[in-house]
Amino acid sequence: MKKILCILLCCILALLTFSACEKGEGIPYLTTESATTTVKNTATVTFPEGYTIIEIAERLEENGVCSKDDFLRVCNEPFEGIEISNPDERVFLLEGYVFPDTYEFYLNSDAKSVLKKFIDNFNKKITPDMKQKAAELGMTIDEVITLASIIQKECDADITECANVASVFHNRLRSPSFPKLESDVTTFYIKNSLGDYLGYKKDSEGKGLALEQQSEDIIRYMNLYSTYYCKGLSAGPICNPGIKAITATLNPSDTKYYFFLTDPTGVDFYYAETISQHQKNGKTAGLF
Repeated sequence: MKKILCILLCCILALLTFSACEKGEGIPYLTTESATTTVKNTATVTFPEGYTIIEIAERLEENGVCSKDDFLRVCNEPFEGIEISNPDERVFLLEGYVFPDTYEFYLNSDAKSVLKKFIDNFNKKITPDMKQKAAELGMTIDEVITLASIIQKECDADITECANVASVFHNRLRSPSFPKLESDVTTFYIKNSLGDYLGYKKDSEGKGLALEQQSEDIIRYMNLYSTYYCKGLSAGPICNPGIKAITATLNPSDTKYYFFLTDPTGVDFYYAETISQHQKNGKTAGLF
């Protein structure tokens, strides 16, 4: 009888112990401290204006969102609603449309769903009024984004200069006297931004080899993208521009400038209507 009473007493004590537990606490007498474990399955990631697709892919991988290779792959696939007339001439089909912003992603996401988040944001930012303005300028949205990407990279050090720089490029595009934009940043896109990806060759001192010594891919894309070789706009965007560069492209300053340059810091801008004034500006800036 005593043995039965002891067993019953133990059972009652056990029931009282469990009933004292809050949901999820477990058995209180197994620990002297309460602990809370939070599992974070998302990442908040910021992408600066002017990042290339490769830079964006690398940051996504660094933050555990998706792999770099997977993201680069989907950025070379057509996306509904994005109209590109020369897909065979692009290094990355969707360069320019991966809108720079701050996003929250699930970790280990499917690359296609990640890309959709960028492009959905792009489509929200490009308003009907902007599309109408592009049409008034005689430009497609793809041409606007291409020019905006060049302006973005030219103004990386001072984004407030976008409208003035845009005026130079628009003036050149309208003038038969200036068939080429001659923007250094379009050359840098192939040499620097895509150099490792495309296999840009350098000598033992790290200097780029002459174009004729480069691979067929480098030669082809240099002729398609560098505005020292091609007439008019590059074959496609050279980065993913922000809204300020896009707005400036659609609303350039009203000037007669055909030339501009910056000092070695890239901060001070100098504009000119003539080549002689441009050369004077170069001396003032310490470039010539």
